[in-house]
Amino acid sequence: MTEAPKPEGLRARKRRATENAIETSAVSLALEHGVENVTVEAICEQADISRSTFFNYFPARDYAIVGRAIGIPEGSDAFEVLDSSPDNLPLGIFRLLFAAIGHRQVNAEVARLRARLMAEQPEAVRLTISTLLESSYHLTTVTIAWLREHPEHAKLDSPEREATLAVTLVHGMVAAHMHVWARADGDATAEENEFLQALDDYRTVLG
Repeated sequence: MTEAPKPEGLRARKRRATENAIETSAVSLALEHGVENVTVEAICEQADISRSTFFNYFPARDYAIVGRAIGIPEGSDAFEVLDSSPDNLPLGIFRLLFAAIGHRQVNAEVARLRARLMAEQPEAVRLTISTLLESSYHLTTVTIAWLREHPEHAKLDSPEREATLAVTLVHGMVAAHMHVWARADGDATAEENEFLQALDDYRTVLG
């Protein structure tokens, strides 16, 4: 059973608009001048925000360019999300990932610009992989803890192996769908039915 994302309030929409402006400015500057030459000051000027506002949204310059490492909930907060899909661990991890982000909207323009940036600049690829690994580590750690707490839902003997495979699967499906979101206008939504379709596609590929 899929869960519909909760509608956003005005405050959340305003916050996301500011975040989109920061990211669009950061990636545009990186495309124009090179990743290594982008400064926080230049991002703030182009996005028309203060330095303090920038750091309210992003802890460092690199995260504005390639996307922030996602702070994953821990303990009971994370377990509650994973409990919502006990027999489909990848779906539970998908829900946990977007619960940590706080919304399921993907800005199409930012997605397009980042795809172009990674195609043109190897440094952007390195930064993206570093951020992805940081988020994956936290997701995997939480998932291992949940599997140990609920061995009745485990499908493999090793919680570490099962968690690592499931998290890698989720990141792969999100990456595979990014080109679809990049073709949208404005914000695209990460829908659970699309995720489940991607799961079916994986099964088809595996035979």
